[in-house]
Amino acid sequence: MEYIDIFTRDGKFTGISRPKHDPKKPGEYYRHVLIIMKTADSPEPGEGEGQYIVQQRSLKAKYYAGKWDMTGGAVMAGETPEAAAAREVKEELDITVPADELKLGYENIVDWDDGTGLLVSVFMCRVEVPEGGFEFDAREVNDVKVMPFHEFLYHVSDHNDEDFCNSLKEIEKRL
Repeated sequence: MEYIDIFTRDGKFTGISRPKHDPKKPGEYYRHVLIIMKTADSPEPGEGEGQYIVQQRSLKAKYYAGKWDMTGGAVMAGETPEAAAAREVKEELDITVPADELKLGYENIVDWDDGTGLLVSVFMCRVEVPEGGFEFDAREVNDVKVMPFHEFLYHVSDHNDEDFCNSLKEIEKRL
């Protein structure tokens, strides 16, 4: 069973860890990571549009089933966001990214209507596209593609807010 640590909205650990899928109580937040992966052979910032590795969420996923999105997931109890990001990339796409090669793009707080939420760390990195194609966890991922930034942004814009999408545009300028 996977456990997550519970935090306050301002990021203070409450001392509580519980099973990942247990209901949260109002005022409880947990950490989540997203990883934006630009291909290693993409142009340098300002020299052309980057190419991004994106995954199509499982068609059976509880949230955003079948949507094209970035890799991500919950930070497990006792885990750092950097370690969680490296783990998620390995688990979902079988790509090894050392935690120290991940750069923090920005952090965001997501508040839900029930009084709970997420403390999101968005990491960015450049990765090589596997020569033999992508190996992915079919329980979580339906397909994987490389697409130009404008397509990537189009796909994630339908389930993320304007501020989030503007932050992605800033990452494209820096990564």
